[in-house]
Amino acid sequence: MDKPTLLVIAGCNGSGKSSFSKAFTKNGTPFDYDKIHLQKYNSLIPNDLRDQMAHNWDAIVGVFHQQ
Repeated sequence: MDKPTLLVIAGCNGSGKSSFSKAFTKNGTPFDYDKIHLQKYNSLIPNDLRDQMAHNWDAIVGVFHQQ
């Protein structure tokens, strides 16, 4: 069995991290926090606290459990 590989790609917003990771990872699934956060954000009822509620959900439940 091969050892798992963790590739961390860091950069500024809009620098192409997601695009690069999709092209670079052929056998893996890139982790995209923004995509997961947006799914949670869009599932909440619109209100002034929606953004903070989505971030709190990520912190409490853990974004890794949603993949």
